[in-house]
Amino acid sequence: MHTRRIAAFILGAWLAGCIFMMFVSIENLRTPSLVMALPLPPVDSMTRQLGWDRMYALLHHAASEQTRHESRLWLEAQLLLGAILGLCLLLATQKRVAPLVLCGVMLVMAVFQLRLSAELTYQGRETDFLPGSATQSTMIRYLALQQIHYGVEIMKLLAGGALASYLFVFRARRSRKDVHVVDHADHSHVDG
Repeated sequence: MHTRRIAAFILGAWLAGCIFMMFVSIENLRTPSLVMALPLPPVDSMTRQLGWDRMYALLHHAASEQTRHESRLWLEAQLLLGAILGLCLLLATQKRVAPLVLCGVMLVMAVFQLRLSAELTYQGRETDFLPGSATQSTMIRYLALQQIHYGVEIMKLLAGGALASYLFVFRARRSRKDVHVVDHADHSHVDG
């Protein structure tokens, strides 16, 4: 089996999933504004009953809860992808330390983010219904945790990019090396 190809596929899926989830998180933040900009008649009726600010806060909370749920599921899936990737790299015919270390770093970062997500969820719920439910210090703490989370996400993507380049560059070097190893043909036995 081509464990390097499988490893490259899994790594690609992992990195693509991370980028996709960043996109989903950003788009979910836009949902309340999109719903409120051109409300359907039932939404307009509810908005009149609740008031624009309360309706927006409720929609923002719902979108945030959806984002938190999807992020948690994705972080758990990353642990599985990381374990499978690590196993593929371990079983590869050319066992190298660097890919295993990079995979381990990515996996540790995913575990850190998963642990951080519980605090982010708690702090996020505290800040969903501003200004009444959260103090300024709660909001500052939430924003600091979010920056840490996104910083780790960027570092994980960089480590994944380094691992991807290692897999592809090492493969390309090996292929070129294999081509140059071929002995020169001996055509002296051919009648000329």
